[in-house]
Amino acid sequence: MYPRIIIDRQGVLDNAIALQDLAAARGVGITPVVKALAGHELIRDIVALGFERIGDASLPHIRAYADLNVEKWLLRSPMQAEIPELVSLTAGAFITEAAAIRQLEAEAGRQGKSYKIVLMAEMGDLREGCEEEELFSLASLAQILPHIELVGLGTNLSCFGNILPDEDNMIRLVELASRLEQHIDKPLPLLSGGNSSSYLMLRDGDLPPAINDLRLGESILLGRLPCYDRPIEGLNQHTFMVETEIVELKFKPSLPWGISGSRDSFGGHTAFSDKGRRWRALAALGKQEIYINGLAAVDPGVELLGGCSDYIVCDISDSANTYKVGDILTFACDYAALATGMSSNYFEKIYK
Repeated sequence: MYPRIIIDRQGVLDNAIALQDLAAARGVGITPVVKALAGHELIRDIVALGFERIGDASLPHIRAYADLNVEKWLLRSPMQAEIPELVSLTAGAFITEAAAIRQLEAEAGRQGKSYKIVLMAEMGDLREGCEEEELFSLASLAQILPHIELVGLGTNLSCFGNILPDEDNMIRLVELASRLEQHIDKPLPLLSGGNSSSYLMLRDGDLPPAINDLRLGESILLGRLPCYDRPIEGLNQHTFMVETEIVELKFKPSLPWGISGSRDSFGGHTAFSDKGRRWRALAALGKQEIYINGLAAVDPGVELLGGCSDYIVCDISDSANTYKVGDILTFACDYAALATGMSSNYFEKIYK
């Protein structure tokens, strides 16, 4: 059935193994970030490669693999309402708020367990993270709570402010971790230095030796380097492909006519150029199901013009293929398309 996502299982696993080997040679552990897989069974194969922990951002996703014998970590600040299930399903979470620490302490006490936390430091990307004074306060709080185990410090880069990891911010993270250890008179075994955007520093041996963990998602799943928008040499890129069916094929003007509104149905604005009459294919896939701007047609003669909730609209005039209604168009996914598509029940997900 269409639309569907074709998953190159072995390609993903080969990426994970290659990154795992590279990181091990640099003395760094890998935490696979599996949130884009939306609980898919591929996570089980990744875990089977021997990773100590995995990271996710959704408890509904984690429920799908709750039986796996691996540490499961929530990679975002928890909501208050989900803390009971969070403590039940996961080993730890990345934390930036005192209120969350106190609630985790209370719930871990009720469940009779110890709960791990990693504090997140602000290094300039302006997503989650605390500055130094607050980090010291949170660490002091964690130290006096019997059911909370402070195990590390981390930071996030490149996800919101597009700030790249570099020698300066990595050294600042290491220095901050050292001061934090002195403050609480306790070593922090985990120093998590970012995500897939840290790959170049890992590859080139530029990460400070104290950084012993990276959280890798896009590099494992798509073999790509975030922020730099380029493939990682030696890894597999076309690991998740979207296929969908052409449901209308017409020779139409390329420029809409009539009075134009200010926004389309999803609040955006599309610019059009007049190329004369062109062959336009409507395919059964839309913005409601996937981030269509993250799709790239495999056929170089197919141009994805845009879409709406129900369709994507493609110009196929320059294709060497002769398409007809019922034929299949194939697209490669970027990370945004992967994450939204895998989370959508609209797609059938099958292995290559």
